[in-house]
Amino acid sequence: AGLVRVRSGVDHGAAMLQLAIDLNAHPDTVYAQSDSISWARRSALIPNDPQFPQQWAMNQASDQDMDAPEAWDLETGDPSISVIVLDSGIQQNHPDLTQLPGQTFASGGSGGGPISSCDNHGTAVAGCVSATMNNGIGVAGIAPDASVQSGKIFNEIFFLFFCVPFLESQDSWTVSGINWSADSGARVTNSSWGGGAASAAISSAFNATRAEGVIHFAAAGNDGTGTLGYPANLGSVNAVSALASSGNLASFSTFGPGTFIAAPGAAILTTDRTGADGYGGGDTTSIDGTSFASPYAAGVAALILSVTPSLTPDEVEAIMAESAVDRGAPGYDTQYGWG
Repeated sequence: AGLVRVRSGVDHGAAMLQLAIDLNAHPDTVYAQSDSISWARRSALIPNDPQFPQQWAMNQASDQDMDAPEAWDLETGDPSISVIVLDSGIQQNHPDLTQLPGQTFASGGSGGGPISSCDNHGTAVAGCVSATMNNGIGVAGIAPDASVQSGKIFNEIFFLFFCVPFLESQDSWTVSGINWSADSGARVTNSSWGGGAASAAISSAFNATRAEGVIHFAAAGNDGTGTLGYPANLGSVNAVSALASSGNLASFSTFGPGTFIAAPGAAILTTDRTGADGYGGGDTTSIDGTSFASPYAAGVAALILSVTPSLTPDEVEAIMAESAVDRGAPGYDTQYGWG
């Protein structure tokens, strides 16, 4: 009671201050003050996932990280924004992954899940994108409330009691997986694979789906050279190099002309297949490679699209380039891309 709110005709702060002083000098005035505008920073969101403190890629004292808690204050991802993981399959019932049902294009299975005990790579890649946050288990992905979907396009090989470092795939499997990504309504794909000769059919599929609005990310490679592998070297695919926890390029990371951006890729703590399956005895694993830098970048794209789904691939890439922390030579360079 007795409070009066008025609009003044002054147009700058000094005049407003003097007006308040003059009003306060009047004997009938209890107080007079301006209607101040305040800006406050929200506190960074720290999830309850028990291994989150060990995920340097998300948050670390040196700040050579992706500033995940700060990003999560704005957006944690929309389940309707899906990242297709074109890989060896994702464990479909994994308790720490936000995912939609997958699809198998490789021989020997269905549903996008692993087929053999060696099909472990895709589950680890998926965790970088959307390991579920605040569920009290495991780790968190960079876009924990967005979704991943498995597009199983290759099989990891079991031979003479061992998993060997070779993949079984066909161009038709990969093309089908890429085309399915666009047909299913996904906005982002991740390809943590590559090498060998280029395929006209695969290149055409990447190009066509990019034109339809799907943004593609791929691992730059792990041979430490300055020449990007295929398909990361395609103009329709964003090549991602890997950072160590120092913020510098990881020693194993491939780079070169066409590198789009860099993301954490060394000693990455992510989801593993559960139980006796996977890389180790636990349900998480620590692993190196541009294979894990690429899905982190794909997850950032998913966060951006979660805020504004109408953005085009060009617009998403522009936001990522403009907001990246510059590394290496000022501006764009071939090791870190835009940063």
